[in-house]
Amino acid sequence: MPHFKKCIFVDDLLAVTFFSCLGAVFVLIPPFNETFFRIPLALPLFFFIPGYAFISAFFPGKKEISGIERFTLSVGFSLVLTVFDGFLISLLPWGYRPAPIAISIVGITAFFSIFALFTRKLLDENDQFSFSIKEFIRSIQSHEIDNSSESSEDISICTEKRRFHRSRSRVKAKGLKYLPGSGIEKKPLSPEIEKALIIALIGSIIISSGMLAYAKITREKETFTALYILGPDGKAEGYPAESILNVPLYVTVGIENHELQDVNYILQMKADDEVIEELNISIKDGGTWQKDMAYNRQKLKGGRSKLEFALFKGELGYSPYRSVHLYIQNNNSFSHIDPQKYLEFSWLPSIENGQMESLIGWNFTSNTDKITGSYVNSSGINSSSAYRIVSTYEGNISEPLILAQLGEISQSIECTNDATAVISAYVKDNVSSSSNETDAQFKQVTVNGATIWTDEVTGNKGWQRLEIPVSLHAGLNNMTFGLKQTSGEARPVEVLWDNISFESLANVSSYVSENNTVEALPPISTVGQLPLYTYNTTFNVYWNGTDDSSGIAYYSIDYSTDGINWNTWISKTVDNSTVFTGEHNQTYYFRSKAVDNAGNEEPEHLKPDTQTKVYTESPKVLLDISPNPCKDATNFIVSYPVPLRSVVCLVAQDGFKPDSGELVSSDGYNWTGSYIVRSGDHFYVEAVCTDIYGNTVSALDEFRVDDSMPDFEIEITPKTIDIGDLEIKVTPSTALKNKPSVSISANEDIDVTFLKYSDGEYFYTARIDSEINEGTHKVYVTGYGMESEEIKGNNTFLVDHSG
Repeated sequence: MPHFKKCIFVDDLLAVTFFSCLGAVFVLIPPFNETFFRIPLALPLFFFIPGYAFISAFFPGKKEISGIERFTLSVGFSLVLTVFDGFLISLLPWGYRPAPIAISIVGITAFFSIFALFTRKLLDENDQFSFSIKEFIRSIQSHEIDNSSESSEDISICTEKRRFHRSRSRVKAKGLKYLPGSGIEKKPLSPEIEKALIIALIGSIIISSGMLAYAKITREKETFTALYILGPDGKAEGYPAESILNVPLYVTVGIENHELQDVNYILQMKADDEVIEELNISIKDGGTWQKDMAYNRQKLKGGRSKLEFALFKGELGYSPYRSVHLYIQNNNSFSHIDPQKYLEFSWLPSIENGQMESLIGWNFTSNTDKITGSYVNSSGINSSSAYRIVSTYEGNISEPLILAQLGEISQSIECTNDATAVISAYVKDNVSSSSNETDAQFKQVTVNGATIWTDEVTGNKGWQRLEIPVSLHAGLNNMTFGLKQTSGEARPVEVLWDNISFESLANVSSYVSENNTVEALPPISTVGQLPLYTYNTTFNVYWNGTDDSSGIAYYSIDYSTDGINWNTWISKTVDNSTVFTGEHNQTYYFRSKAVDNAGNEEPEHLKPDTQTKVYTESPKVLLDISPNPCKDATNFIVSYPVPLRSVVCLVAQDGFKPDSGELVSSDGYNWTGSYIVRSGDHFYVEAVCTDIYGNTVSALDEFRVDDSMPDFEIEITPKTIDIGDLEIKVTPSTALKNKPSVSISANEDIDVTFLKYSDGEYFYTARIDSEINEGTHKVYVTGYGMESEEIKGNNTFLVDHSG
């Protein structure tokens, strides 16, 4: 096989693929589709190119068919492929439009071109069909090549050309016909057959031309009217597919009169068989009418709507003369609405007792004694009141119900004009059975007899927050919220309704689901744990939260200095941390509150999330020994401004090994312990404190022992009293296991009240009234030492009523 032929077997396939893409560009893409070249390039795209690729795929060789057959079949199969492609496209969602048809034809051409490439490779190179412009020109100029000398070109190519001419000479010598560029030897057709074919071709042309002329002369003129719709670019594509509330959509409607007379038309634009607009149109014969018609949906509808343009000729009838329609998906979201537009209107329909906190406003009705209703306390969305509808029926309702069993609360709302609003409500159902399976009971909301929301009773959804768009008309509008029971399996169930109100369109949540429910679970947040104390007045505070559905919109952070009275620190922030500035020796408490994108607010935290104390000075240990001096035991009290992990007190005499004992604490700041003296009268004390980080700090002090001290020092104020409060201060000389008991001798019982303990002293008070006899009375004090030994003491005071 000559080397120069290897590149020509796919030239035709590349050419048809290229021209198909070029034709699609000039058919679809502006501004190319507005030029003169659109028609010349579009005709081969639909009437020759796909068929040529198809024939090339199934007839890859030179010998199967002749060139005229290949051309004829290419045209025929192009028509077949285009027709079937258009039919299939019309069944798909894209519809019969220029773009999908042109693109699909390009795809068909590319597919069969690739297929032809593989089928040709299955044949020997000498048998493969190929068409090349270069080869065609070379074959025409072959006589010039014979007479020319070898040039400076590649000598291998010249050798192949000489071999080519020698082969052609041998073929002619044998009386065969040589096909240039193919290497195929074939006997030529006889002159008689060629003459017959030419006559048949000329005859078919004459017959078809005559038939066309006859049909043109004898055809009666057809009378008809064309009704069509166009998209926004004036083409039969790009039609509107979605209807948004209060946003007009436009469709270009056209009418062409080919009735051979002037006609008066009536055009109706209908939405779901409801006439929206009606026009009377007069068009002269051969005339055209076009108009952009707007459909602006004012009502809330679900699913799809049929937007129909019905044309009547002369007068209205039962069926239109012509009709075209579109199916429009109704989108009831309000994300496109400017909230400022609706802030200008303060009026909204008022619902009486929507919070269910009183016994008025709602009227309960039921068509069965199995369903009852009543107000209930502490069952609402925030433990408030709610309205409860209860069904006590359990079992299978096998007989079909002519009328559904209903229990519902209703209220009539008066509107001065037509209005669009959103019903907001909370609903919850509870199934009173071990099995929650039920397919016969539903929660539902109706307005003016039309059901605008319904949902199965399941018992496992918790509180559902509803936001239901609704259209209200001028005058009275009736709303119902209830429980519906149909044929099927029913269980005892209660349905709770609460917080029913009207909201403006501007306040509609962006997170309304397809069944008009909004996330009702509040988010959860917390302030991150802070160290128990910090050495800087400025420190970082962190917070975070979670929300399972809409996500957290913002946080509010509060702080307090006592954990009870709270102040707002940060309001409505999307950040998760910031710097707080405090004061020395002050404890700060923090809590967070999150609000999600659906508007749900997290309940207030009753306790702080975290706390920390600011302490910028060097911490000092305070060691208090009381009593000091003591008789036989004393108490150690250690205080530290920040929490400690442990405190150990070392007690030693001169020249002796110290004793040690651990102190105890309930808060980490204040530590207490006791020491019993066995011998000696002078002791040194070291309190060794270890903080939570392992750092240690100490404090030193000393105490003495005096055996001559009384067990109790009792101080009575005043010493002489008529009527009033007697104050008693008791100071023990030794450490006690607990506070001592105090009593007073008198003719009447006198109640003694303990007030407080401070610095080793106990404070009491007693009420002296006129019933107490005059004279000297004693105050008795009894306590127990650290080893449970009883310790007693007394003192006297005088009662004098003479003054």
